Amino acid sequence: MNWLPLTLPDRYEHDGIEFVPLTPALLHADYAAVMRDIPMLRAWSGQDWPTPEFTAAENLLDLERHDREQRDRVALTYSVLLGGAVQGCIYVHPFEQAWRTRDLDPPVLAVGDVAVRGWLHDRPAVDLVQATLNFLSAPRFAFPRLWWQTNDHCPAQIDACERLGLTDELSVDGTDRRWLTRAAPENGTQL
Repeated sequence: MNWLPLTLPDRYEHDGIEFVPLTPALLHADYAAVMRDIPMLRAWSGQDWPTPEFTAAENLLDLERHDREQRDRVALTYSVLLGGAVQGCIYVHPFEQAWRTRDLDPPVLAVGDVAVRGWLHDRPAVDLVQATLNFLSAPRFAFPRLWWQTNDHCPAQIDACERLGLTDELSVDGTDRRWLTRAAPENGTQL
């Protein structure tokens, strides 16, 4: 499935939030960001990742997997930088696959839509969602529709979606939380 452009941007910046491809070259900076707030990331991911014992070597394996998925055009993963330091990450998948990465059966939706989820330290969730949607709304991507994926353990992200007019919602109850995606109304203007 050719859902990604042939050439992906090496860098995108919006309002002081910078996106660069997540590669093994960012190992130490990414590891520091991941280990900085384990409870936040576990609430966001809905998993027991990362554990307090998570090592840089394990993180390297994750980064190699993300880099391989991007090269194979399976997923798109960008580090999010503030002031040149890694402070978060975004993950983009075809809509159906985004749900499967959470071990959930996806709601039925048009082919070509994508879901993005992400996390960021030191800036409000609304800034991350806004910058991410600006980045992925660029003509180079030509996604039919962008959905922000989160869960009910991340109320700031849900509020950010509401503030940005992402009011169309599809949700699925997981084992311990409600997973949802939000998008601009289909006949509305995103951002």
